[in-house]
Amino acid sequence: MATDKRKLKVLMCSEASFLSSGFGVYAKEVLSRLHRTNKYEIAEFASYGFVNDPRDTAIKWRYYANAVKSEDGRYKEYMSRPDNQFGRWRFEKVLLDFKPDVVIDVRDYWMNSYQRWSPLRKFVHWVLMPTVDSEPQQEEWIDTFLSADAIFTYSDWGAQVLKKQTAGSVNYIDTASPGVDLTTFKPYSATEKAGIRKALGVPENAFVIGSVMRNQKRKLIPELFNVIGNILKDKNISDDIRNNIYLYMHTSYPDAGWDLPQILKEYGCINRVLFSYVCKKCSFIQANVFTGPTKVCPRCLEKSMALSSVTHGVSTNDLSLIYNTFDLYVQYSICEGFGMPQVEAAACGVPIATVNYSAMCDVVNKLEAYPVPIASYFKELETQAIRTYPDNNSLIEYIVKFYHSSDKSEMSKKTRSLTEKHYNWDNIALKWETYLDKLSNNYVSKWNDPPNILSKIDTASIPANLSNIDIIQFVFDKYLKHTYTLDKNVLDMLKQADYGFTINGMSISGYNTKDMIDYFNTLIDNNNQAEYARVNALKFNDDYIEYANIKDHK
Repeated sequence: MATDKRKLKVLMCSEASFLSSGFGVYAKEVLSRLHRTNKYEIAEFASYGFVNDPRDTAIKWRYYANAVKSEDGRYKEYMSRPDNQFGRWRFEKVLLDFKPDVVIDVRDYWMNSYQRWSPLRKFVHWVLMPTVDSEPQQEEWIDTFLSADAIFTYSDWGAQVLKKQTAGSVNYIDTASPGVDLTTFKPYSATEKAGIRKALGVPENAFVIGSVMRNQKRKLIPELFNVIGNILKDKNISDDIRNNIYLYMHTSYPDAGWDLPQILKEYGCINRVLFSYVCKKCSFIQANVFTGPTKVCPRCLEKSMALSSVTHGVSTNDLSLIYNTFDLYVQYSICEGFGMPQVEAAACGVPIATVNYSAMCDVVNKLEAYPVPIASYFKELETQAIRTYPDNNSLIEYIVKFYHSSDKSEMSKKTRSLTEKHYNWDNIALKWETYLDKLSNNYVSKWNDPPNILSKIDTASIPANLSNIDIIQFVFDKYLKHTYTLDKNVLDMLKQADYGFTINGMSISGYNTKDMIDYFNTLIDNNNQAEYARVNALKFNDDYIEYANIKDHK
């Protein structure tokens, strides 16, 4: 008698799916659709989610919380290294408890690279969707992407970068760009838009260039201010444009980025740049020129209004209203892993102008956005990646052309239609479903494999007078037994041992053959502990695992 095939067990590691962050929204939209198919056992490993978090009520699948609060006795351990906030400190226990067939991670390299070195890595099919925002990608990143079983990307541009840099060796599956909530982000009628402008305080006849971005170094806020300032003082541009143009910047201040009041003054546009001020008391929203980091709320009369920020922002419904005050949306940055706001604006029917580099190229190709040409390329010290500065004069020329165009309404309709075609969450989730279904046809779980216990390295067994590279080869052949691979991380250790030092940021410290052996022994210890827990099916009573059981039962 035939029996039903076991469901594929899928674990997604991301930011908690109830968060409004890009990673959180991606997890929610994809996991909810995969869960509704009833084809898979679904689990979520949630960064920035807590046990018994009141925000997790909508989660219908297994949920592992990663974060702890400052008063928790484990908080010191949680904060002891940066990647713990992304799941490193609980990853192995989550794997041993859920025993997934597939682990998916859609975050940045530094958020998930620890998973590669897990002693349990070999028991799962590891799928990454890295945020490729520039080229070349760092060598250790490429090495990690090559070690993954499958790669999805945020953009077609990112896929081409990985294919080129790996000579086609990376196992690229598909581009699964984030979608947009097409019900919330939508165009409003001209009458409704006039009402929205009036409610927010945007001048009725204003020609609004809009942008939504975090106040960060890589966001070219000063260049946008420069564009507006140059338009205002250029006598060759019609008075009609210069008298009515406004830049609406939905951004944050203070933040770890630009000094907004200083650059407003520098580029002479302080009275033509609007910001979203949000009241921390009554949530009233007002578009206003910069009047300081805080101002008095006209509704509750408290000095509690501040520029919108990550910690105190606006709802998606209110953000949709803000987009609908824009005539043209501009994405201006040195690079983008994706650039979600430009797609949200497009869903609201706002035509897009975006820099013709990085993932922004996808928006040019798929939404027929205006491609702002590149003025110059430069190599960034921190990332060693190629970054760009766009051509401000070309953007100014396009803004003037757009202002005088007679087909703005048709452009708006076409932009919305193309967004529906390319950035629909149902279609995006279907790409993951198609891949998982194909995988499940022949997938055999490895969780019941025989134990693989490794012996600690006996330094006395290492033949004398071997070079460092020969020592590594000896250790891999005799002790690691192909449990781990010779990769760039090992080659970096070889270089450090040969040089006699290692560089960590701005500090230099000694490094020798013993440090190399100690590292390999740590790998062996981790492997053996994980193997003992796996083979003996150890049960854990940690609160986040017990809470996962409770959520699963409900």
